[in-house]
Amino acid sequence: QEVCEARGCSWCPTDVANAPWCFFPEDTPYGYSLGGNTEETAKGWRVTLNKRQALSLFGDDISPVVLEVEFQTKDRLRFRLYDPNKERFEVPLKIDSPGVTADEANYEVE
Repeated sequence: QEVCEARGCSWCPTDVANAPWCFFPEDTPYGYSLGGNTEETAKGWRVTLNKRQALSLFGDDISPVVLEVEFQTKDRLRFRLYDPNKERFEVPLKIDSPGVTADEANYEVE
């Protein structure tokens, strides 16, 4: 707990399995924040994320980053994070997905 809080993190013990006890608070200068409104797509939604500040934990951060969420089946969710300004190789994997609505899915996304 002392090491966690000394880093500026929040400490919150929990009984939830695999949930972290040490994490960055919402107002941390690290990470990304929403860069606009959530855009609905044919099978889910898309949002742009912008780096919060110049601080970096790992270096070579990309900003902006696009997060796409696709409700593929009632039990499968796909998400992609990518740099909208630079092409990259993606494995040409074809997965048939009928697409469901968020209401039809057996999971919740916030």
